[in-house]
Amino acid sequence: MKKQALISLIALLSLSLISAINLDVSEKAVSNVVITELDEPAVFELTIRNLEETDTFEIYSVVGLEITPEETFTIDSGERKIIEITVNLREPLKTQTGLRSFEYKIKNSKNEIQKEQFTINLIDLEDAFIINTENINPKSETVTISIKSKATFLLDNTLIKINSAFFTYQSIIPLKPLETQEIKIPLDLEKIKTLTAGSYILNFEAEVEGQKAIKEILIKFLEQEGIFTEETSEGTIIRRNEITKKNVGNVNKNIQIAKEKNLISYLFTTINLEPTQTAFQGFAVKYSWEKELIPNEELNVIIKTNWLYPIIIIIFIVLIIYLIKRSVETDLIVRKKVSFVNTKGGQFALKVTLRLKARKYIERINLVDKLPSLVNLYNKFGAVPPNKIDLNNKRLEWNIETLNKDEERIFTYIIYSKIGVVGRFELPSAKATFERNAKIKHQISNRSFYINETGG
Repeated sequence: MKKQALISLIALLSLSLISAINLDVSEKAVSNVVITELDEPAVFELTIRNLEETDTFEIYSVVGLEITPEETFTIDSGERKIIEITVNLREPLKTQTGLRSFEYKIKNSKNEIQKEQFTINLIDLEDAFIINTENINPKSETVTISIKSKATFLLDNTLIKINSAFFTYQSIIPLKPLETQEIKIPLDLEKIKTLTAGSYILNFEAEVEGQKAIKEILIKFLEQEGIFTEETSEGTIIRRNEITKKNVGNVNKNIQIAKEKNLISYLFTTINLEPTQTAFQGFAVKYSWEKELIPNEELNVIIKTNWLYPIIIIIFIVLIIYLIKRSVETDLIVRKKVSFVNTKGGQFALKVTLRLKARKYIERINLVDKLPSLVNLYNKFGAVPPNKIDLNNKRLEWNIETLNKDEERIFTYIIYSKIGVVGRFELPSAKATFERNAKIKHQISNRSFYINETGG
């Protein structure tokens, strides 16, 4: 009991020491991309305006971030100051890539704290490069490959190696933040003569600060006349199917794209291009697109099937069934209610009512309710006083031997405070422990509250 009282006292002291401070803070990402294999930090520019009195402040984090500078700084009342911070992520935070939000704190001289967030884009080194290559025509003598850096800092002395059936290339290049460089590479014309049309693998390797990134990219070797077809499918909940047919020859070509969906998926499907024909056959829906393509023209069809809405409906139905089942199967219902009480001395007082109703026969019931902090217990109870009153831990207990099916017990007590309360005053939930068929079970009451608008 003493240990629990000490923990409660420490929690109350912590709450009294930490409160919000009034700063207007906005973040501007100078460099918010962090490559997991490199030690480059993220950099942010904070614009902080002090809406209160002049004070000193400190920026820090407790979630595995190293934020510099660590020195305190002063902002006068009403002053707007720009602070540039550097954020280094410790290794455990680099295990998950993608856009991630991290919390940092600004503390003043009174140890008051304001919480803020910035977003860092964590990517692997291989994802720091976007490689695009043009198609190779049998008459081509060179191929242009574009290399785009997704990093928001300089990738200096980047060693690039590219190998394919058409050429071999190696060079050291600096890549500026978010820069795209195009490299024109001569083709091995003799080797091309022995190759057939189709897709070939291009091996791309980049080495930065001793770390290597390897990617495989498809490069297309085209027929002089013909249609290039590409179809991709991605996603699970939102299924995206993209079909592209492109005329890569030098004559007009009539092309057709056909796709089939069942009636259920048809209800949740959208298409970027109106089909030339839509036919319903039994439980299937058949789409078709027809078009004459001039040279270098393409027909692009994107079909999206969104399963999110039916999933939400199914989850909603399951949740309702679960709640109904849980309500029916509950052995004991515990309800807590508070109401305002007028006192002669004008103190703020509330009457707390606890109702226990058994849905089935139960025994050895122990009902525990905790008093909120800053209130006192009035030494007057309803028909059944508590079996145990622990004022040190603000805890009341009632013991009931048995409750028959549909039997109900009501317990009441009054709490008061000499300090007026304005606004929402919330009480903790009561907890009941009981036995049913030699099994110990627990039930929690609702959370009750009282809203006082006058402070009386």
